[in-house]
Amino acid sequence: MMSGHPRLPARTSARLPAGVLGLDYLKFLQLSVDDELACEGSFDDAALQDAMAAVRSGSMRAAQPAMKVFFDGCQFWLASHFHRHEAARRLGARHQEFWCEIRPGPKDHAVRYASRIRSVMRLCRDSSAPVA
Repeated sequence: MMSGHPRLPARTSARLPAGVLGLDYLKFLQLSVDDELACEGSFDDAALQDAMAAVRSGSMRAAQPAMKVFFDGCQFWLASHFHRHEAARRLGARHQEFWCEIRPGPKDHAVRYASRIRSVMRLCRDSSAPVA
């Protein structure tokens, strides 16, 4: 080890500053989205149109429930409500703020969370469909 260069401990999600986790507003530009989760075909068109109307009217900041986000110490990974993020992207609202629930965890946690939510939503849609 070279003198004058102290070894810095590796940062883990368990040691994140208390003020980073919990409920808070994050801007569009602060959010990272996994490429597979951001595919356009996965958006409910009605939800996307509602989100675009909320961005246009200025009410998106108050949209509930909070978007789920995982923070790995460097990046905030979006894990839910992708249609809201997509609405801001399509409208060029790069400074749009979103109400977020921030949890500790890497990108993989966000991907797993989003996959579980989408599976549950598919099951709900499939079970509510009329049987022919």
